[in-house]
Amino acid sequence: MKLLLLDQDDRLLLIHAKDPLTQAECWYPVGGGIEPGETLQEAAAREAHEETGLVDLPPGLPVWRRDHTYEYDGRAIEVHEKWLMHTVDRFDPVPAQLTETEARTILGFRWWRAQELAEVTETIFPPRLGYLLMDLLTDGAPAEPADISEPKSTSHPHFPASR
Repeated sequence: MKLLLLDQDDRLLLIHAKDPLTQAECWYPVGGGIEPGETLQEAAAREAHEETGLVDLPPGLPVWRRDHTYEYDGRAIEVHEKWLMHTVDRFDPVPAQLTETEARTILGFRWWRAQELAEVTETIFPPRLGYLLMDLLTDGAPAEPADISEPKSTSHPHFPASR
């Protein structure tokens, strides 16, 4: 599951991290796995707290879904993501409970405008995030989560933190 944490000015919080094997850097949204017995919203609140220190995450709107395989730390990892959009008050992230891997690989955080994400030359996960976010902010949340998976023939070196 991935979280689009948007502040009152529609800036998106992303995590800056590096792959422990290749040292390649990228930016990606807050998120992680759903533990047994958790609802999607409960998992979102837990991940937001663990990775950013945010408490009392407001309920999110399901906006996207994505199937993707990425390379991380020398391994191929297949994910089936559900994306939620949350509006939060802007805050300074201070992780509350990172995994050992996250603690070694997370370099920092930044709030981004959609246009900045569309124009940036740094690696962003997913690659079209700026354009996807601009569409979402213009059109609003879809009635059913939209599939934002890339074509299977496309290979991207992006890596989200893994649990």
